[in-house]
Amino acid sequence: MNWVVALALCLAVLTSHTHGCAQDADTDYFGNDIASTTRPSAGDCCQDCSARDNCVGYVYTNGVCWLKSQLTARSFKAGATAGYKANSCSAIEQDIDYPGFDIASTKRTDAAQCCDDCTANPSCSVFVWSSYQGGTCWLKSQKGVRVAAAGARAGSRTTAGQCGAIEDNTDYWGNDVASTQRASADLCCDDCAANAQCSVFVWLRGTCYLKSQKGAKSTLNGAKAGSVGSQCTPLEANTDYKGNDLGTTSRANAGDCCADCVANPKCIVAVWFQGTCYLKHTKGAASTSNGASAVTVRGRTSSPPPANKPPPPMQNVQAQFAYPKSWKAGTYDMVTSLQGCQKRSVYSQGTIAPYHEEVSMVFRGPMDIYDVSVFQFTGAKWVRSSKYSAGTGYSNNIAFMNNANPDKYNGGAPQGYATADGIGFSRDPVQFGGWLRDASNPSDQFGGPGITTGAEVNIMQASKCTADSCLGYFPANYGLHGWGGSKIFVTKVRFGAGGIPAIWLLNAQVLRSNQYGCNCRGRADPGGCGELDVAEAIYAGTTTIATHNYYLNANPSPGHDTWTTRPTNAPATFVTILDETTGSLKILKFGDGDYNYFDTDELSIDNVNTLVA
Repeated sequence: MNWVVALALCLAVLTSHTHGCAQDADTDYFGNDIASTTRPSAGDCCQDCSARDNCVGYVYTNGVCWLKSQLTARSFKAGATAGYKANSCSAIEQDIDYPGFDIASTKRTDAAQCCDDCTANPSCSVFVWSSYQGGTCWLKSQKGVRVAAAGARAGSRTTAGQCGAIEDNTDYWGNDVASTQRASADLCCDDCAANAQCSVFVWLRGTCYLKSQKGAKSTLNGAKAGSVGSQCTPLEANTDYKGNDLGTTSRANAGDCCADCVANPKCIVAVWFQGTCYLKHTKGAASTSNGASAVTVRGRTSSPPPANKPPPPMQNVQAQFAYPKSWKAGTYDMVTSLQGCQKRSVYSQGTIAPYHEEVSMVFRGPMDIYDVSVFQFTGAKWVRSSKYSAGTGYSNNIAFMNNANPDKYNGGAPQGYATADGIGFSRDPVQFGGWLRDASNPSDQFGGPGITTGAEVNIMQASKCTADSCLGYFPANYGLHGWGGSKIFVTKVRFGAGGIPAIWLLNAQVLRSNQYGCNCRGRADPGGCGELDVAEAIYAGTTTIATHNYYLNANPSPGHDTWTTRPTNAPATFVTILDETTGSLKILKFGDGDYNYFDTDELSIDNVNTLVA
């Protein structure tokens, strides 16, 4: 008997299929009842549920079918039988792979045929088809990292009712683990259910933000939030995760280990074998163990704490510039309304003032933007809050904006989402393509630079401003948050040899009002609400780049016209540190491969102190 057949026989003990519905023995789903019928057997409930569009499943007990609009709050109930409508699959993703988490494979000539194989395997939530040996479906327990793979085709199993009711105009801030592009919020459910680290999702303008847990709840117009009903992932049959045991419980069914693991805050994964649930604090390497079944708690860290990261590669620093540390204080004119450019004077002070306020990073072409990571200080460590990768097509909590919004012609703010090439306006967030060309519309006088100064984009966080959370004027639809407090921007870029490419930071208020019109920055000295030039080619055709700091009432502004050279032959990694604790404003230029050091979820205080020393 081959192992795939053995796997199917083992799983048949846990889950049965009848009349187009799958059933789980000794299982209840509390609440969400829409009707009840009297039937002699659980299998007869399926027809009653299938006859109702709003029914996704049922629970049969004592001769009664309880029909339900959602299947949430799963629990053990002796003698009860839960059923749900047969699964279907999502649209096929072309040229996409999700490496890892393989549980079986089947021979199929077409990707669409993989859906039936995945649906028939309760442990399968994702499949990838490739042309290997004439066509192979790789069945997977969950989604790994999404990567481009020519010829591959991916899909995921959808189960009606696995997510609760959608909350309109709702956001749960932070705790992002991944993002996907979907046309509607209900499609996020499948992506969240297929990701072991996801228990909550927020959909906004075509993007599903998958989250490990619910953060602070807030109102966000247009956002839609939902959560996966089950607190655990589907069972992984014939799978063990050896070691790291916390304790054991006695359970007749593998599915009941979920509740025991959830009840123990230290438990990450549970492995069931011959009536015993082995609760574990760390998810080690998976191994095959006939008869064992594993289940993982959604949203909990599934790996041991990271080992101490080595010091940053200071030996690879090509150039650096640190601004003098001092207490900075002064005023700037905050824009309160674009109508008539109304302003009021505000006072700002601090070790890095005014950059303790929210800032945005701006890029001007010609330039390749390969990677961006933004870290923020939590008091104990530096945590990456935003990431962009051109190579993988992955973005998390980052939006590329520009000044092409046509509202500017009617007195509105120019800021809006940028198209993939950075030139045009998009009503919804779009993944930036990576190349920022040396061109824009020279007749677009409200949009900023003309053809001689290149195309420009700026980055913001994904969340929208509210009256209580953002300073100054902001447009209702495109006023996004910058990054406040202490922060580090890490960018891997390559400059063009021509034009005047540049990277600089602006107070986010400047972008939210009008970067090249009514704003709190002004021009040259004094600096107003702040502009920190990170790497700016001042003249076309020159090889050197400059840094300057325009802030508050400072006159003249400090800086250096030739602190380093353009990275034209190979990319460079620029690290820009704005740290309130140490009062550091510092820029370092590393090599191409050094971005890998900073491609991490957190940096220690000691390692950042090494950078600013």
